[in-house]
Amino acid sequence: MWIKRIILFVGGLFVMSLGVGLSIKSGLGVTPISSIPYSLTLASSVNIGVTTVIFNALLVFLQIPILKKRFNSKRLLQLINAFMFGYFTDLSLWILSPMPDLPLDVNFTLLIVSMFLIAAGILIYMPANIAPLPGEGVVEAVSLAYDKRFSKVKVCFDTSMVVLSLIICGLFTSDILGSVNVGTILAAIFIGIIIRYLTELYEKITGKSITVVNKEN
Repeated sequence: MWIKRIILFVGGLFVMSLGVGLSIKSGLGVTPISSIPYSLTLASSVNIGVTTVIFNALLVFLQIPILKKRFNSKRLLQLINAFMFGYFTDLSLWILSPMPDLPLDVNFTLLIVSMFLIAAGILIYMPANIAPLPGEGVVEAVSLAYDKRFSKVKVCFDTSMVVLSLIICGLFTSDILGSVNVGTILAAIFIGIIIRYLTELYEKITGKSITVVNKEN
């Protein structure tokens, strides 16, 4: 049982990282989940794997005031996830590095695929109930604390990441749109929606439900 959960967990993280890599390669703006780390990379020239780890570690500690007494030590496992996701992001970019520059219509296709990969990755690894990525951990924490639907909170969270990315790039780089483009906006709006519809489709086909928000966390 544990082996299956670990495989799903690691596999889901890797699928998500491929989605992030494709969004970067599309040139249409990174997805919201990586917009702030990418903004920090543009502002400091630090490797995106490193900025991803730092930003995600901060998100772990943000969950403490959100959940208060409901925050437990298991959530600190998200720090390990932060390091894994940072490594997988670098690995995905290395795998995709031979990809040449592509025409705009193909790049839009890459963007759409990246959004589905990120949504699918979340639905693969979250139900393993080991520990969410800090980004999804914050969304889950808000869902638990305020009894809100995960997909709805996800849209709000992603939108806030886009706004913060614009502020960082505006203050510390020469291009306010350095990490944000039309693809970022689309991803902020549609990844949460894709999660909802993929969940409903899975339940309709299999008759089983996907528990994204784990009440025991």
